[in-house]
Amino acid sequence: MIRNTTAFACLTIALSTLTLASQAGAPKSADQVKAVATATKTDAKGTQTVTITLDIVKGWHLYANPVNHNNDFLGGAQTRVKVAAKEKVEASVKYPVGKTHVDGKQKYDIYEGKVTIQVGVQRTAGDISPLEIVIDVQACDSKFCLMPSKIKLQIP
Repeated sequence: MIRNTTAFACLTIALSTLTLASQAGAPKSADQVKAVATATKTDAKGTQTVTITLDIVKGWHLYANPVNHNNDFLGGAQTRVKVAAKEKVEASVKYPVGKTHVDGKQKYDIYEGKVTIQVGVQRTAGDISPLEIVIDVQACDSKFCLMPSKIKLQIP
């Protein structure tokens, strides 16, 4: 019983520290990436192409999509793009191929430097509302990973 109480106390302290660190301006994954999005004009069929450029700070990387991890536990950390508008949209995201990184027995794909992601968007007829782009990222350097972040962009 004492061991369980001690473990619970340690977990509580660790979670409190993590919460305080995130509130105190600790670095976030989004701090290591500059994201810009542009879009073509919507054609007569309601189709347009969104181009997202991620500029990742030197020394940092993001997990690619797919991450192709040899143990599959990094799947939730891969870079993801979601697109929304006032009306329903269908988005077809074309992620670039990542660079394979080997770390001991671990092997996975990453993005470094500048990365371009293409998104084909099919809008509901007549919808000219701004596109809301959300990019899920997790930045890591050679020693540790930061907490995952969401980068939010809007295209008028």
